[in-house]
Amino acid sequence: MRCAACGADVIAGKRFCHACGTPVAVQCRGCGATIDPGFRFCPDCGLQQNEGVHDAVPPPASDAITWLSRHIPTGLAHKIRATRGAVAGERKQVTVLFCDLVGSTAIAAGLDPEDYAELLDRYLEIVCREVYKFEGIVTHLAGDGLMALFGAPLAHEDAPQRAVRAALGIQETLGRADGDALQARIGINTGPVVVGNVGNDLKMDYTAIGDTTNLAARLQALAEPGSVLISETTYRLVRGFFEVRALGPLAIRGKADRVPGYEVVGRSELVTPMAIASERGLTPLVGRTAELARLDESFRRLGNRAQIVSVVGDAGSGKSRLLYEFKRSLAGESAVFFEGRCSSLGRAVPFYPFLTMFKHYFGLATGEPPDVVSGKVAAKLGVPVERIARGYPLLSRFISLPLGAERDAPADELKRESFDAIAGLVLTESQDAPVVMTIEDLHWMDESSMELLRSLVVRLTSARVMVLVTERPDAQTTWPGHVALTRIVLPRLADDDVTAIIRGVAGAPLPAELEYRLVEKAEGSPFFAEEMTRALFEEGHLLRDNGRSRMTRPLEDIPIPGSVQEVVAARLDRLPPEAKRAIQIAAVLGRQFRRDQLILMLDGDAIDVDRALGELEQRGLLHRKSVLAGDEYRFGESVTQEVAYEGLLLKQRRQLHERAGLLLEASPGEQSAEARALIAHHFARSDNRAKAVEALLHAAEDAERLPAYRTAADFFRQAWDVAEQELAAHPDDDAARRATLTAALGFCRLTVLFGLPHLAEARRAGERARTLAEAFGDHESLAGLCYFLGVTTMLMQRDGFARGLELVEEGLAVAERAGLRLTSMRLSRGVSLHYAFDGRFELARRAIDWVIDELEASDGRERLADLYVSARSVRDAVLALADDLDAASRSALDTSELAGRIPNRTIRSMTTGLLGQIHLMRGEYAEAKRCAEESLEIAEAISNLGTLPAAAAVALLAGLALGETVAAERYLAAIDEGLTASSSPQLNVRFIGDALLSVGDVDRARRYAERLRAQPVGGRLREVLVATALGDIASSLGEAEEAERCYRRAIGLAESIGARSGLAIATLGAAEVATAAGTRPPSSAQLAQALAIVRALRLERYRARLEQATAGSREAVVAS
Repeated sequence: MRCAACGADVIAGKRFCHACGTPVAVQCRGCGATIDPGFRFCPDCGLQQNEGVHDAVPPPASDAITWLSRHIPTGLAHKIRATRGAVAGERKQVTVLFCDLVGSTAIAAGLDPEDYAELLDRYLEIVCREVYKFEGIVTHLAGDGLMALFGAPLAHEDAPQRAVRAALGIQETLGRADGDALQARIGINTGPVVVGNVGNDLKMDYTAIGDTTNLAARLQALAEPGSVLISETTYRLVRGFFEVRALGPLAIRGKADRVPGYEVVGRSELVTPMAIASERGLTPLVGRTAELARLDESFRRLGNRAQIVSVVGDAGSGKSRLLYEFKRSLAGESAVFFEGRCSSLGRAVPFYPFLTMFKHYFGLATGEPPDVVSGKVAAKLGVPVERIARGYPLLSRFISLPLGAERDAPADELKRESFDAIAGLVLTESQDAPVVMTIEDLHWMDESSMELLRSLVVRLTSARVMVLVTERPDAQTTWPGHVALTRIVLPRLADDDVTAIIRGVAGAPLPAELEYRLVEKAEGSPFFAEEMTRALFEEGHLLRDNGRSRMTRPLEDIPIPGSVQEVVAARLDRLPPEAKRAIQIAAVLGRQFRRDQLILMLDGDAIDVDRALGELEQRGLLHRKSVLAGDEYRFGESVTQEVAYEGLLLKQRRQLHERAGLLLEASPGEQSAEARALIAHHFARSDNRAKAVEALLHAAEDAERLPAYRTAADFFRQAWDVAEQELAAHPDDDAARRATLTAALGFCRLTVLFGLPHLAEARRAGERARTLAEAFGDHESLAGLCYFLGVTTMLMQRDGFARGLELVEEGLAVAERAGLRLTSMRLSRGVSLHYAFDGRFELARRAIDWVIDELEASDGRERLADLYVSARSVRDAVLALADDLDAASRSALDTSELAGRIPNRTIRSMTTGLLGQIHLMRGEYAEAKRCAEESLEIAEAISNLGTLPAAAAVALLAGLALGETVAAERYLAAIDEGLTASSSPQLNVRFIGDALLSVGDVDRARRYAERLRAQPVGGRLREVLVATALGDIASSLGEAEEAERCYRRAIGLAESIGARSGLAIATLGAAEVATAAGTRPPSSAQLAQALAIVRALRLERYRARLEQATAGSREAVVAS
């Protein structure tokens, strides 16, 4: 016990302080009232006071009250004052915290009284700040000791967690205090108190019932310096959230029996709902032994090759439980876990599962200031703070770090560098220990996250990394062909296993006929079985009685739901009205939400949110998200959220979504890209169209900046749809017209540039936007729209190339007339390629040469480096398409080197791929293989799917020509992936068809031919290449007549546009199929011309075959 005035340790049994003479007050051990030390009985409760067993809690002096009032945060003070009059005489469950400075007497003896007072003030500021941070309140302050309570007057269902978190915060902050070397002892207990009045001075007057306060004080006295000691009651309420060490029964002064005590070692790592559920009791894991063993086998195979494991099962089949049990089984291993989860709402947020994954990995809590976040990230990465934005630009955006200006580079390049950095982070971890990356509910993953995931899988192929995902059967993911993939499908549980689950919930066997009906209805679903059984107890149809379960009515009177949705709906209907309203509103917010958001959404409903959340959490409908975010909740199962949401009327949903959008919009610190995407999600589902358009456009811009083009296009598409509705309602509103133009242009632009789906819809958007751009006199938008509409016309209409090219040229003319120099250069770059596709090689050269000359003349090589290197790559392609292969090779080498310096890996991949194609045609197979493999490696790493097919085809053909043993499936899978992702006709189709035929994959070749026939060709040179590829495939399938028809068309078109290599190769094909079929081959003059072309262009890949065909033709002429 310490003196309230000077802090000295008081001699036991003495009534006055030996250091300063202040009378010592004591507390009744029964009711806690302050009494004179000489009293034998308490005048308040009559309990006899045993001498020497009094509990010292000196009453706060007036200066202590003043000190507390001065330091309490304003916001907390307002909340406490709002409870006045509502808590008097109320019995409450609270958590009591006692904190005492270690060695205060010795510290005071070694310091001047003024210095000691300053040190004590700093110490108390630290302690009170942590208490107030978690909305506790300091009720007694005596020297260097204090008492705080959590749970009243501000009710918090998680009061025990708040107290322990405050205690850990105190110890951590004291440990970091410069030069003071202060330590505290902290004791915590949870129990009932009777709440007194809240005074104007914010003093809380509590009277303890029993030994709630007493035990906390005794635990504080027993705690080691710098430690936190909690009671068994508190431990039961916080287990799973913190790491604790059981100390065994402790001898407590004044208690006959020993009391269990627990030392809090620290916060737990990420606490998942499954982990907390485990602490509170899970049903037995049954029927999944084989699946768990397969997961373990995959983990044991981690050596020099990554493992991809997909757990496939219906909703409620136990996917999350299997992952949880697998992680538990690795408790003795040194594995590092990266854990993410997708959600239906999160699909609107680019990279959502990785955003949450890395927040957890770095230990970031919601609402932490940027300097704290950056400090944690820098410490984890082992790099200075200022290097994070440069080395991890996408990661910085994930966690909303405003770390200064990033370097000026294209969004694509920043994204790809970030993909590299993230892969490097995982790879570094895997060098010290196996890494397990888990992502749940992959069926809800957004496109950008899928791109990153595939990129990581490719990059980490040889690392000790296990990527473990869960997904539903109707959304199985396609993985790169060369990865080690294990697919585990969860079957329905056997009847005996379902019975074990039912008995686990019930705690005992049920009547046999009831068990039979429940097993029959569950149909092998563990979630359904659990929910039905719980529902029967909640409805009162079953009661637990002396370790047995009994029915309260005849079996035929007990309703058994027909689906899991019915079970959940029935459980929601049985909730108290406040809890049901709360869970329905929470369902609008999404799969996970914050307590403060729910409070604001329910403003005006007069609902005790904490009580409602406690009820929902107790029933297992909601869970805390993590210990790092104690005020964040999530639905235990997606079906629970869906059923709660579906229970709202459509009008209610729209109103609530608007309220949620306004709430998020007004929240401080809620302007990250993630928050803006969620704001857009809510407004888009409301009746507030103006807000919806504004939010969707912001979200689209954020997504494009990341970049996440498919997500951005979807936001633009939604914005266009809503803007059209708004414009229809207000046709003269210029803001609505401008918004419609912006949205439609964005949707059309991204769809065309990146070959995205919804091409027909994008064309309609483009036509609508063109009308608006003309009305506004917006020449820049009009120029771009003409170009994009031209490309859509080419892609959608079989005979639309000429009309499309006219529109493209029109767009360029608009830009030139308006003096839009940069726009003119960008459009001219595209026009050049379209000229080349049509065989207008001279026009193509002039168009692209003008762009390059303009950039070089205006210092654009450096200032517009990416436009410059892109224009050079177009010139390389134009030269190659025009058969100027020597010039193309020289130029492409320079472009590739330049792209490597900038860097721009998209262009690097394209130019090395082009070089590989030229080397292949010239029979330089070793160089062809080297270039194609480099192009393929970069394309896979940066997810440049458009480059994959040609690069993989050339690498495969070159390897076979070199006589190597080739793992063909890897290249074939890359071809498939690239073709599937692209909506544009492939230019280098000859190599893809050759590759498929070279390995005898007739089925793939046939499907490829069908794809080529179905697509608009898009230009005469493209038609030459397509017709030749179709001829090759038809010939290999024995369809000689079809092959000859294709070759004749290719020859005629090639002659008309002067496509020399195309003419020679088609002539060769025609000669070979005619020889095989015994029909008339091309003339000797045609063959001689083809051979001359091959020799002039040094196309050694085709030379020997053409020479043989020419010789055969001469022999045939002589014979005739």
